[in-house]
Amino acid sequence: MNPNEIVTHIPFETRVHQQCIGLSDLPLLSSIVKEVENEKLLRNYTIWNIQHELGDMAAQIEALLALDALPSNLYFLPPPYTHHKGFEQYIMEHFRVPMENFFHGAPYCLSYNYEEYRLAQVLFELNRLMTIELTKQTAVEMKLLVSDSGGCFSEALAYLYEIDEGKLDPNQLFENVPLAFKMERSDVSLLLSHLGSIEIRLVEKTSRGLIKYADQPNIKKALRRIGTSIIDVASSQPKRQIEPMLIGEACLNMLSYLFYDAPKTLRISKPLESHKCLLLGYGAIGQAIAHALIHDDDLNIFSKDSVKVWDRDPSRRQLAQHEGFEIFDNWKSNEEFDYVIGCTGRCSLPISSFSLLRNNAYLISVSSGAVEFPVHEMVQCALSDTKISISSSNIDEFASEDIHRNIEFRIDNRRKVTVVNGGMPITFLGLLNPTLPEKFDITVSCVIAASIQAARLHQQTNEEDRIIPLDTTYSTLICDWFKPCESNNNPILSGETG
Repeated sequence: MNPNEIVTHIPFETRVHQQCIGLSDLPLLSSIVKEVENEKLLRNYTIWNIQHELGDMAAQIEALLALDALPSNLYFLPPPYTHHKGFEQYIMEHFRVPMENFFHGAPYCLSYNYEEYRLAQVLFELNRLMTIELTKQTAVEMKLLVSDSGGCFSEALAYLYEIDEGKLDPNQLFENVPLAFKMERSDVSLLLSHLGSIEIRLVEKTSRGLIKYADQPNIKKALRRIGTSIIDVASSQPKRQIEPMLIGEACLNMLSYLFYDAPKTLRISKPLESHKCLLLGYGAIGQAIAHALIHDDDLNIFSKDSVKVWDRDPSRRQLAQHEGFEIFDNWKSNEEFDYVIGCTGRCSLPISSFSLLRNNAYLISVSSGAVEFPVHEMVQCALSDTKISISSSNIDEFASEDIHRNIEFRIDNRRKVTVVNGGMPITFLGLLNPTLPEKFDITVSCVIAASIQAARLHQQTNEEDRIIPLDTTYSTLICDWFKPCESNNNPILSGETG
């Protein structure tokens, strides 16, 4: 490490405050809420927040309450890697949301397959939510708004129908997850009857949720049966054109944190000049990450000629090439990389391609979910195969609830490969804010705009496609709000990463 870097480095938590923010801190969100708050659109809605517990989310909760949602009708189910006790304490103290409305169920540990765990968790907690709500003494018919992972809810709904129709054995679904999540077919049938009797509105803000919809045809069928659709924030113009630079900034902040500030269990080495990087995925986030990695700032992570890009979409590969990046397209080559960064929203590097990893390589996810690398499969191989191994101390850590840690594997008994943050996104390292939360005015504004749109939506039964774009009026308003601020001097969009 260069001594000069130690002198000039500003500790992460000195640059990025770790507090929740309020509605008044986000001018765009405040203006959207003020325009419609007299309509009381969310009165009588039960709102299930299947989303991250970050500092900007507190302003989103305040916005929901301003639209006449009740604190007792707000429920929370964050991904286990963004569960934050400080956030929950803030929400309970400031907005009087009951403690029992924060769902966690059985704790997550790295020994579980994340996708299987998350699906089982959503199913179990959905049943719990419906049980709580239906026992309330109220004459008003229940309405449910799921934000922002409508895709996660939709996947769970599709599995419920599969179980109810006898196409899927529930024991098979809950086989490798905590016993606490187990449900019987009778539980599923009762839950579906309850869901069929209420109005349901869904909002999805991540590409990962839309990938689920595209990859699993049963989701579309399930949504059609229950008569609802998903308001698509992920494909909206502000999400694709403006937010990615904020994600890029957050990733740089977290890389800086991992290089200099993280605890020993998360610390990684900063790249040397000779190191090579493979970027998997060149969508909106991948493009922002690519340019952030080579940006001439204090981190100075990679030179442009040391980064190669892959994407399954030929048009994105062409775009990357047009923007000066070399394309990687030979998975059987002898080329080796020191850093592999995944942002495809799918598993981007199968075990069969681990020959691409140089000794001491790092696998880094910047996706919205813990899906980029086959960590669970690697663990299973390490326990039964000689080609992948893991130290006994690492094996013991798989049962720990302290999930934010790096995992070291040995490939062919010679190359060390480190899966950073257990394969979970590096923007979620157990911190409340990966960058200044005020900058995500655009994100929470999109979600609240979609929630308003969803509340105004009529039940749908006949439409084939169950994806509804974010209303163009809101999309244009949000984009126009940031137009004067697109330069690097923009106090909202710019920020240090050193």
